[in-house]
This record gives sequence, structure tokens and C-alpha cells, in this order.
Amino acid sequence: MRAVHRRAAFILAIALAFTAARPRPVDAKPKVSLVVVVVVDQFGRYYLDRYAPYLTAGIGRLKRGGAVYTNARYDYANTETAPGHATLSTGTWPSVHGITGNGWFAANGTEVYSFHDPHVRRGPMNLRAPTLADALRLATNDRAKVVSISMKDRAAIALGGRSPRLAAWYDKLSGRFTAGSWEGAKPAPEWFNEVAMRHLAGDAFEKTWDRVDPNLDYAKIVGADDLPYEEDVSGFGRTFPRVMGKGIAGPTDALWKKRFMLAPQGLDAMVDLVVTALDKEQLGQDDIPDLLAISFSHLDYAGHYWGAHSQEAFDMLLRIDRQLGRVMDAVEASVGGGEVLWVLTADHGVTPTPEAIAPLGIPTGRLNPDEVRSIVDGVLGKRKGGMRLVDLDTPRLFFSPNDDPAERLAASRAVAVALAAHPQIEEAYAAADLDRWPAPYGDCFRRSHYPGRGGDVLIRIAPHVYPADYDDAGKVVGLGTGHGSPYTYDSDVPLFLRGPGVAPGEDRRPYSMTRVAPTIAAVLGILPPAASTATPLPAVTR
Repeated sequence: MRAVHRRAAFILAIALAFTAARPRPVDAKPKVSLVVVVVVDQFGRYYLDRYAPYLTAGIGRLKRGGAVYTNARYDYANTETAPGHATLSTGTWPSVHGITGNGWFAANGTEVYSFHDPHVRRGPMNLRAPTLADALRLATNDRAKVVSISMKDRAAIALGGRSPRLAAWYDKLSGRFTAGSWEGAKPAPEWFNEVAMRHLAGDAFEKTWDRVDPNLDYAKIVGADDLPYEEDVSGFGRTFPRVMGKGIAGPTDALWKKRFMLAPQGLDAMVDLVVTALDKEQLGQDDIPDLLAISFSHLDYAGHYWGAHSQEAFDMLLRIDRQLGRVMDAVEASVGGGEVLWVLTADHGVTPTPEAIAPLGIPTGRLNPDEVRSIVDGVLGKRKGGMRLVDLDTPRLFFSPNDDPAERLAASRAVAVALAAHPQIEEAYAAADLDRWPAPYGDCFRRSHYPGRGGDVLIRIAPHVYPADYDDAGKVVGLGTGHGSPYTYDSDVPLFLRGPGVAPGEDRRPYSMTRVAPTIAAVLGILPPAASTATPLPAVTR
């Protein structure tokens, strides 16, 4: 009898050992019903470091209980909206996905918008790498619903991929939202067509934009309202409160339709659309994970026109935080909190406004494009190739077409040498010589360059220097600030992940933003986008 018991105990032990050694079943992965990717355009580390105590409605909520990466960065040179969204979506650099900037000049001298489609005006045909949205649709046999919404077409298209259920953005020509209709895109749902009929720009004309929180001392937190380096934007002016559209002919005026991109009512309308899409498309309501991508554009506009140190930028960030909180409330009411993977980040940072930091003793200034053009024209004018400078879009310079490759190369090298002598330009190389550019910045410029789209000469301007236009009297015009350099203020952005399959905690190590798409794919248990060149972030627990 004892032998029988011993034999039974032995068999039981073997069975338990075998059970423990078996791999984790596939269905044991964390369940994710909905992935929400939130991009705040121009939301550099600067904004979070300075204004975090006031961002409690949405951004602060996502930061709590999630994985926080304090040194996430776009590790390439041309930090702009189109390449930022494309890199975030594809998991690779502009040198692979092909979106080198918001636009470029082709070899024949034609100006090309990053997401231009000759058949329907806007589409993803210039994007040379699959996106996370494409990978999700492939993994689910096209059952996953993908919705991407932004004020900017280049943001919505890059995040939505080749065949989204809906990729929607604000159309400056009509003053309404529109949906992508390129070959492969799904027809816009009927409910969206009803929403799109609303004349958003017209409804906001002559409405008031005042500070969103009257209890906050904006002057103490940010500084004075009216600053000499803020641009006097037609229809908006430079100070609070403003009656929007002042000085513009009327609500259907073409200029007002463009200016509406700056209005907080546009932010509100975009979030209305997000909440409606969440409900109408029943996102996250079945066993197939869906993707909702949202890109908030308004902080970018405020920074460009009024500067990173402006009350306008601060107010717009507060508004985005509150509207994000509204999105979170809607998602939690619809899907619940336990099956939602949240990702919050930015597409690039922001250059500190030169005039704002000059009193701190930091070397800064404005690069005069006319000086650069004069140098380039002086070199090209002495050569026989007949080339001229057709565009200066720092850090890239584009020349006019030329049928002699040897002359084009020689001219590019001569221009690079001449530009490197400018006191505000640290380095300059011909595109053909990028392999000679030493680290660390050479790596950044190589990752930004795609043949035929990257320019003839590339320059690295000095830190804290930002281009501006000058009038005939030598006065700076076109103030505010922007981005487009490999420096930390332009490259480093906040990155928060929260949800199933993500371990909470703060990670201060540097990480490339190419790792975000494969990280999301790892949480979902699917293959990352096909051209992805990075591995998942360490917070993924699967």
C-alpha cells in the first residue's frame, strides 16, 4: 500500500512540475480593449518641467500610476510635426519612413507637402513605412477599428495609417472638419458627414478668448501678457482678452478660416468629435482591440506665434489638459479603466524664445535667413551650374534642379564650407557627405535624411538660436518661436504609458521615440510595424 502511495505521489509531483514548466497560455496576456495615443504638438520637456503642478485634469492623471520616461527623445535632426508623428507611428526614423520634414523640394524643383496626394490632395502615399495602425489591422484581419483625429492633416494621416476607419482633420479651405478619402481609406461614416457640415470657423468668429482659469495668476506663473517678441497676429492681437477675428472681413473670410486653427473653440470642437467618434464607432466595445489616436495642435500654434514663454501658450496647455480630462472621463465611462492602454507624448519640443532667455546671459539670437541666402547665392553665382537656392528650411537647404551631378556635388560642398564660417552655424555638410559628419550630431542628421527629400546642404545652427525674418530696416519680423534642431529643448518630450501590461514607475534613462510603436505592439501581443527598428521599452511586463 505504501508503494502505491509513493507511486501516486511521484506521479503527482511529475504532473505538477510539468504544469509549472508549461509556457504561459496565449490568452493570459493582458486584455486591452482600446489603445488611446495622445500627442500634444510642441509639448517639450520645458512645458512639463515648468507647469506640471497646474496640469491635473488629464496630463497629471495619466502620469500617476503609469510608466514615466523623463528622457524620451527624437534622436534625429529635423524635429518637426510630420516626421515626429511618422516616427511615433512607424517605430523608425525619417531615413527609413521618408517623412523628412513638413515638406521638401523634389529633384525637379517641385515643392512637395509631406502628406500630399495628387489624386485627393492629402494622403499617406509619401510615407514609406507601415504604421502601428497598419500592424494592428493586419494582426486582427482588419477587424480592429482605427480612428485618428487632429486639427492637422499630417498628424491625423500619420497616426491613422493606410486604411483607418476614420482619419479626420480641420480643413482650412472649408472651415470644417474633413476625412481622408485616399485610395484604401474607408468611406467616412454617415455620422461624421453630419458633423462635418457644421461651419466651425464661422461659429467662432467674434467670440472671446480669455484666460481659462481666472483664479491663476498668469503674470506670476508665466510673465507679462504683452511682450515685444510676441507676434501681433491678425484677428488675435497680443493680449487677453481678445475678440477673435478683429480686423478680418467676416466669418467666411479665407484668412479667418486659417486663423481658426489658433482658436480655443477649435480645440473644443475637435474633442467634441473625439467623444462622438468614441460613442458612434463603439471603440473598445468588443474582443478586438481598437486604436484611438488624438493629436492636439493648439499648443504648437501658440508657441509659434506668441512664444514658448507666453501666457497664450500656458493658457492653451491648460485647455488641452482639461480637454484631455474630458476624453479620459468619456473613455472610462464607455470602456472602463482596466482595459485601456494610454500613451501620452509629443511630436517634438520647442526652442526657448531667444528674446526671453537673453536676459539670463544665455548666448542666443536670431539667424537671419537673408544672410544665409546671400552666402549661398554668392557661392552659386560664381559657378557654371546655373543653380540657385530655392528654399531655406533649417536645417535643410534646397537648390534648383541641375543635370550635372558632379557640379551639384561640388557646389554643395562649396556652399557647406562657406556656411560653416557663419558665426551662428556650427556645422554644415553636403547631403552626399553625411557619412563624414562626426558623432554625435552626424548621427542625428543621417537619421533625418532620405534620398531626394533631405536637401542639398544641411546645417546645425548654434544652440538657442532660432531663425527669423528681417525687414529692410533690419528689424526682426515673424517672432514667436518654433523647433527643428537636434538640441534637447526640441528633441526631448514627455512620455507616459498607463494600462494593462505596463509596470508603473519613473525611468530616467534616455530612450529613442522609435521604441513607442513596438512597445504598444508588445502590450497588444502583435508584431510591431514592419519597418520598426527598435525594441519595446522596459516597462512592458509581457
